[in-house]
Amino acid sequence: MSKSLLLIFFMAFYLSGCASFEDLGSSLQDLSSSLKYNMQGEYYLYQQDFKQGRDTFEQAALTDPESPEAQYYYGRFLLAENEEKIALPYLKQATVLKQDKSEYYFWLGVAYGESGQRTSERKSYQKALDIEPNNIQALTYLGNNRLWAKKYKEALKYYRMALDLSYENPQALYNRAVALRKLGRTKEEKLALLDYLNTYPSGSFSRLATDRLNRLNDFTYRNYTLGYRTVTLAEISFLPSSGVLSETSFPSLDLLGETVANMPKGTLQIIVYSLNNRNLAKKRAISIRNYLTERFPDLETNKRIRVSWFGTTEKRVVLKKTLRIKESVQFFLSDFKD
Repeated sequence: MSKSLLLIFFMAFYLSGCASFEDLGSSLQDLSSSLKYNMQGEYYLYQQDFKQGRDTFEQAALTDPESPEAQYYYGRFLLAENEEKIALPYLKQATVLKQDKSEYYFWLGVAYGESGQRTSERKSYQKALDIEPNNIQALTYLGNNRLWAKKYKEALKYYRMALDLSYENPQALYNRAVALRKLGRTKEEKLALLDYLNTYPSGSFSRLATDRLNRLNDFTYRNYTLGYRTVTLAEISFLPSSGVLSETSFPSLDLLGETVANMPKGTLQIIVYSLNNRNLAKKRAISIRNYLTERFPDLETNKRIRVSWFGTTEKRVVLKKTLRIKESVQFFLSDFKD
């Protein structure tokens, strides 16, 4: 402990009216243990070394049962190793020993939730928010709890509160759209899905959000299967009534070209649809091919691009719904083998 910190602590101790140096020594020891446990616990959590953290704090929880930090971190590491039922009494004891820590109540709520005790889970999150109203994790997970309970308006309230604090909260962004869908508020759901995809354009939830968006007949984003990969791309667009690519399409085409170029095998099939205008579909298909071969010349050298065009609608099935799209672009990889 630094001299300055020791001096500050001593002054606070003196001003509080405590007269016993035995008490001072005990308080200093408690503070030292708290600092040590916090540093150790946060280090193991940051390193995701859950086994070492569990081993370390199992001993600490046994030898220092009056330390809220020892109880809390042991519970956290048990929870990280999917031992939520064993973690519960330790996390609960941490809140008993230290009743003003919002973080402790939040993780107790997580343990209750993982154990299927939804009412206790909700109460723990609410207690965390009583202590710290801006606890983003507690707001988000309380929204999840209400969503699970089919209390969709309540869930939406908590997600919006979380997003007011941080708009890049992935769970709140995505689950807000789920709550809106459950409430039948389709226009708002569509906007919420777009918000999520504009913030998180890749990943498993982005693919699901894209399917949901497409099912609402919005194709601002689309999923494309390239071999064993599914890639989410923003819409490939053109200048009105022409085959000239819009600059907004360049990032998507760059990602597409890079993905295929890095694959050892497979031919990229480009298919363009334009209802009652086959000639326009042809121009657009050629524009896409020209852009990709200019940016990724190996694709042309190795004859890994083929184009097709049709003057019809594209027919596709998304989440068991058949969609017909008047103007669209489709990509897939053929001749792909592991």
